[in-house]
Amino acid sequence: MQLPKYKKKKRIKLKICQEPGCGREFWGHPIAKYCPLHRDIKNRQKQKKDIENIDAKNIVFRHNYTDVMDLKFRCCLDGCDNLFEIKVFPKQFIYPRFCNEHRNDYKRANFIRLRRHKEQSEE
Repeated sequence: MQLPKYKKKKRIKLKICQEPGCGREFWGHPIAKYCPLHRDIKNRQKQKKDIENIDAKNIVFRHNYTDVMDLKFRCCLDGCDNLFEIKVFPKQFIYPRFCNEHRNDYKRANFIRLRRHKEQSEE
């Protein structure tokens, strides 16, 4: 018995280069994203990172202390009046703005969402 020989089907499509500003059409494999010029990473644009303002998540606390001290700060999140302790170091001026319970973005967003939900249910 003879078995049929498998012939691999060439799957080449007309694609559009995904590099911003290029838009050239090229023939390539279905998962190809870039034209032959932009396949080399040296020819692609560099992605710039979004620079976030320091004051968004931190306090700038200017001081003249010469030794390490423990100071209490109040959480800056609306509706949270927790006091939290921070070690203040000499010649260091940037410290966290929020208490440990609200230090990351998810916990802050969740706290605000729950607070709004409570306010709406009270009305």
